[in-house]
This record gives sequence, C-alpha cells and structure tokens, in this order.
Amino acid sequence: MGLPSPPPDRLFAAMADGSNPLTWGEMGIKRNRIAHALTKMLPESIIAGAIYGQNSMEWAVCFSVCSAMGLRFSPINWHLVADEIAYIIDDCDADVVFFGREYAKEAATIRPKTLKVQAWVCMDGAVPDMPDTQCLQDLINVAPMDAGIPSHNRKGGSVNYTGGTTGRPKGAMREGGAPDPHAMARLNDWGMLRMMPHPIQLVSAPLYHAMPGAWLGIGFALGTTFVCMQRFDARKVLAAIKEHKVNGFYMPPILLKRLLQLPDKDRSASDLSTVKVIMSSGSACPSLVKQGIVGMFGPVLHELYGASELGGVTVMKPEHMLQKPLSCGKPAAGMDVILLDDEKQKIEKPGVVGEIFAKGFNVDGYHKLDDKTKEAQFGDYMSVGDVGYFDEDGFLYISDRKIDMIVSGGVNIYPAQVEEVLHQHPDIEDVAVFGVADDEYGERVHAALKPTLGRHPTAKGVLDWCVGKIGKFQLPKESDITFHFEDFPRSEAGKLRKKALKAQIESQKSIRSKL
Repeated sequence: MGLPSPPPDRLFAAMADGSNPLTWGEMGIKRNRIAHALTKMLPESIIAGAIYGQNSMEWAVCFSVCSAMGLRFSPINWHLVADEIAYIIDDCDADVVFFGREYAKEAATIRPKTLKVQAWVCMDGAVPDMPDTQCLQDLINVAPMDAGIPSHNRKGGSVNYTGGTTGRPKGAMREGGAPDPHAMARLNDWGMLRMMPHPIQLVSAPLYHAMPGAWLGIGFALGTTFVCMQRFDARKVLAAIKEHKVNGFYMPPILLKRLLQLPDKDRSASDLSTVKVIMSSGSACPSLVKQGIVGMFGPVLHELYGASELGGVTVMKPEHMLQKPLSCGKPAAGMDVILLDDEKQKIEKPGVVGEIFAKGFNVDGYHKLDDKTKEAQFGDYMSVGDVGYFDEDGFLYISDRKIDMIVSGGVNIYPAQVEEVLHQHPDIEDVAVFGVADDEYGERVHAALKPTLGRHPTAKGVLDWCVGKIGKFQLPKESDITFHFEDFPRSEAGKLRKKALKAQIESQKSIRSKL
C-alpha cells in the first residue's frame, strides 16, 4: 500500500487492562522465530493455518505468522461445538492450528478427527495432557534471535466460514497474491485513514468474524496499536478508550446499542474525544442507534454493508448518516452494484426492489463447493441473497434477505422494515420479525420482542404505538407478538440467529396446540 513501517518501539498490542504488552519490534522478532521454527519442523507442502481462540495479543501474532509463512488463513468461531470445529479444520485443509489454552479440552477431542493437521500449537502455555502439542514459547526458544521471515512460494489467502444456518458452513475463499488496486481508496472510504499517523484500534468484537478480522489485517498495514478485549463489556470499552486514547474501532449494531444503554453518568464521565472513526456492519443498524452514536461520539460513524463473499459493498459516510438513516450508503470504492429481478433482468428504476449483486472484491468462490459458487454468481457478479433498492440519489436500501422475505396472501413483507420501526419503541431492547406458517395466507408476520429491563409493554400497546408509522398489513396480530426476557440467540458478531428463535417459538406454539 506504500505506507511507512511503524517504529519498532510503537506498542503493537496489549489487553485493555494494560497486561501482556508487546511492541512492533518485539512482535516482528517473535513472528520470525515462530515462523522459522515451524518451517524447520514441517514439510514444504503445507498450505493452510487456522486460529481457534479468543481475542488476544497472541492471536494477532499468530495471524502475522500465518501471513509471513504464506499460509491460507481461517479463523475459527469458538462458539461452535467440537464436531463443527472439526469439520472446518478438516475442510480448510489446516496444516497448523493455533489454539488458546482455554480450549485445550475441545482441541483434544477434535484432534483424532482432523488427521490432516500436522502441528497443534498452544498460544498461551503448555498442555501436558496433549502429547506432541507445541507451545508457542517453545517454538520461539528453539529459533535463533536473528531469524528472518522464511522464503516460500505460497500465495496465502483466506477461507472464512459463513452461514451454517442451512447446513454445513461454507468457506468463502480468497486466493492470495494479487494486489488490490483500490486499497487506498477503500481505506479512505471506510474512514480508516482518519486514524493516521498512529492508529490505536480497540478490538472488542470477536476476531473470528469477517469484519473484525478485516480491521485487524488492515491495521497491520497501517502500523496500528491493537487494544484487545476477550469479551465485550460496555463500561470497560469506555474505560479502554479513555486509558489508551483509542481513535478507531469496529462494532456491530447490537454492541453499539449496549454502549447507549449505559447510564448517562457513565457516558458523560468518559473522554471519547480521541475517537475519529467507528465502523459498524453485520446487521442493519437501527436509525435510533445511529442517532445515539453520533450524539455520543460526534460525526465519526461509518456503516458498511457487505458479506464475507462480497467484501464491503456499500458504505454510508458520516456526512449522510442522519440525512438518510435507513440507507446503507453508496457503492464503495472499486465496487459495482446492480439489482436483478426474478428473471435476472437489471433494474434501472429507483425504488424498485431486486436482488443485490456486486463485483469488485468478491471471493474466488466457496471452498470445494463449485455448485454453490455457480448458484451465487451472475457473470462476474455475486449475491448472498439480499434484496434492496436504490433511491434517486444512488443510495442503497436493504429490504431484507430474500430467504427471510414473508409472502402473506401474495404480498411481499420485508421483516427488516418492520424491525426498524419496532426498534424505535422506547420499551423494546431487541426485535426479530419473521414469517410463520398460516393455513389461509401461506405465511403471517410474527414479532418476537425483548423488553427493555424494567419495562412491561403489551402487544396491544405496541400495535397502537405503530399506527401511522408503518402499514397495518406489515404488522403482526396481537396473538403473533411474543415477549422474551432472555437474550435473543445472537452471535458475538451481532448477527441474529433468527432460524433458532423461530424454531423455538413454533415449537412452543405446537405444544400449546396439543394441550
């Protein structure tokens, strides 16, 4: 990218409480020694590496090791069960797996099912109960102090696993080696250059997710200082921003909302003036959350619409954030975005909904799934099944996932539009709208609502509040509003596991119908 290297005494990474600090110079020495030791230990034919662990300084170092060795990289979601993790490790052809000691028991269970793996490396200590397991520090110790980056002919790249709600997760594969001609323009679009000349990035969302991982990768190119949190805690986020003078971070909408739910005294006592850019993506950001974050941090919020398969498709910049709060912005640098109707004809007219296809930063395909790749492609374009429309000014609006659209009596209803309205209700913390089977209409609208702590809304009261805010045909009946006082099933990346919630509600309805 033509950016200067960070000074060796610049802090590379530390935990938010200040523990485990490492400078860029120290990181480079560690990285080179680990890469040297693994190169000596493993055959030249190795191609891939994976990381299975929570956010940490070691995670970032091992990511850099994979890059230095030219290994195709896959991050692993540590929320998955052992069989799911074993599938991903086997499918991505990992030769080296770096894991956190807290997952040693799971790693021992997975190991017999993943015979392709040639090295298991514990990132933060020894694991006596796992013979033939390497310890990161032991690899450092056996390599010379002046070890350089090993030479190789590998191209790197990545396989990020996405979905899994309709079967096995799919690996979105990017082949390495080719430079991105739009790299600097993308960084400018995303607001990341606002952090220069010394980016200090808070890492609070899990690095196994695509966008936090992308911010980490870009952060390496920018010479960033990474302030890591293993798990999100709203009060600790504000404390970390103040203590480390954080000037940028990524956070999905659900976590931004939790910042806004902190008491006024906590927010007003925090110095947030260093923050120059916030990026949010992963799910639709409610307009009230956008307004709240702008009020809290100033005009620094960037909203990105994208996917593992497509990269960043559109970006909504701060200057338009509150002017068009329901839009996800205009096509990002280097991206070409079109809408197609059901006959795969291009839609030119503003306001007409179609399936979103993009090109410019697409993956090279789904790993080992040629049929799935072909299904998602239209020439050079690719889609993940989202539908939306452009307005007269060229701003994109996401209606919903095509698969989530409700067809009730022949009328298309987009849950995201209903959710946007319900998110504004003062007594509602979280919302999920989806279709349930109906003998007469085919489907009908159901709304699952999580009340704000201490509030007790009623179905009738919610519907009365919605009058004039959205068409009545898009709303559920009173009997199709359920209240849930436990957290909705969301990934730590903020994505709502709507299928799991829907199955739970339909199961409860089935039980009641039999009583």
